[in-house]
Amino acid sequence: MQIPFFDWTLADIMLFFQNDWILAWVLILSGGLLAIWLLENITDPIPLLGSIFDLLVHVGTFLGFFVGILDIFVGYVVWIAQPGATIVAAVLIIMGFSLVMRVLSKFPLALVFAAALACFGAATMYGFVQPLTNDALIMAIPGLSDAILFLISGKGLLIIGFIIFCVAYVVGGLIIKLIQLIGKIFASVPVSVIVGIAAIAVGVVIIFAPGLLGLVAWPIP
Repeated sequence: MQIPFFDWTLADIMLFFQNDWILAWVLILSGGLLAIWLLENITDPIPLLGSIFDLLVHVGTFLGFFVGILDIFVGYVVWIAQPGATIVAAVLIIMGFSLVMRVLSKFPLALVFAAALACFGAATMYGFVQPLTNDALIMAIPGLSDAILFLISGKGLLIIGFIIFCVAYVVGGLIIKLIQLIGKIFASVPVSVIVGIAAIAVGVVIIFAPGLLGLVAWPIP
């Protein structure tokens, strides 16, 4: 069984979203994920509905991470293909950022970033240095051969990784913390609900009157 979607190129995927109807429902459904907190608060006093919406909020938080990435991508498509629809592109990108940060804001991004960079740096260094052990001329040099063997040893990799981690954490930490702060604002309940409702409204307008938002005929590939 062959699934055509897996054979699509990036251009094919971008073309798929160049449709008013699809664009509208991306906005409406994604906006619903953001605005679901409002329904949770409204239905909280009702035993059964309150529990259902509590579950939907938890599921939607993690599902929203992937939906958010999709929203940012679709926002980029709109930005490229519909220069006049700036509002639509902006709503998609802001909504996507808000959905993504609802998950990422729960993690210490600076720590994760520094650890990932340390692992990558140590692995890259090992990849460059290890082949040198096969060079008889280089390994015949006493001091250099000892340094090479130390660098590719477990202790050497840990030291290199630790140094990279410290530098990355200090340098990248400030920038990431700023991004986290902005992300927490966008991931907050009031902002999420406002952005979600705005996205739903934009989606409805696209269905009935796309021209109001600057959408014109999509370019023919």
